[in-house]
Amino acid sequence: MKAKILIQNTLENQEKARLIRNENRGSDHPVTISFSEDAAEIFFEGDLIRIPDSVPFELLTIVEGQEKKRDDGYDIQPSDKGKTVNLHLDAGLVAELNEIRQHVMSKTQHDIILEIFKKGLDHFK
Repeated sequence: MKAKILIQNTLENQEKARLIRNENRGSDHPVTISFSEDAAEIFFEGDLIRIPDSVPFELLTIVEGQEKKRDDGYDIQPSDKGKTVNLHLDAGLVAELNEIRQHVMSKTQHDIILEIFKKGLDHFK
């Protein structure tokens, strides 16, 4: 899946589109630029679209993806890109999670699903 944004094709926005193009030109993530059939919109598509802070974010429409703020602008990345979440768990929960991990490490996915299914049926009875 790719990130995709659009910007209205006006004379003022064409300069902003050039800034976006230049920002992405030297990156490791190539960006494809295209136009709508009536040339009213400019589309940018890529694995990562960098938006410099000189382009007002309000001019953009995110077609697919999610934005991530950085010091000098924004990055638009695909929506399916994972996010890192830091959790602080109490000792009791950590112990339970470790116990579960030890229990399932030696089992196949099929065995685990079968066990959960059986426990669910027993609980339902």
